[in-house]
Amino acid sequence: MKKKINVLLSMFVALVMVAAMGASAFAAGISSEDAALKKALKNAGLKESKVTVTESDYDSEDGIYEIEFVKNSNGKEYSYEISASTGKILEKSVDIKYKRNSSREKIGKKAARKKVAKYSGISYKTIKKGSCHYEYDDGKGVYEVKFKKGNRRYEYDVLAPTGKIIEYNWELIKK
Repeated sequence: MKKKINVLLSMFVALVMVAAMGASAFAAGISSEDAALKKALKNAGLKESKVTVTESDYDSEDGIYEIEFVKNSNGKEYSYEISASTGKILEKSVDIKYKRNSSREKIGKKAARKKVAKYSGISYKTIKKGSCHYEYDDGKGVYEVKFKKGNRRYEYDVLAPTGKIIEYNWELIKK
């Protein structure tokens, strides 16, 4: 009799542990577009009342929520890809609106990298290991600065005449 009780008790403990692990795995994920939007807004440091949501979609094939919104006060466009199963932000992109500058001057690659370092808080030394090239894109001169840090790949667009960051994004590097 005592042996049966021990077996039943062991089975009960195992069942409770499996249920707890399943609940914690579920809690780590994202279960709705609304929850994904809240996670993206928290990451951006914004409140829902301060933005206009332009896209909120779930790709069931990839298990990814795609969230896009615009900050009402300045037109910054945010785009996120968030894993439904883990709740991890897989990709983030921010497009910053800029005022046209007719000047053909360029700040230079070194200055562009330094602007990215200051803006991102990532060391200039790390950014210097990546690439930086000038391109004329959509009627404006832009330095495209790309680099890796940890498990992320970053890309920044820096307006060549002024050094203003006009777009940036990062994505997780799949290993």
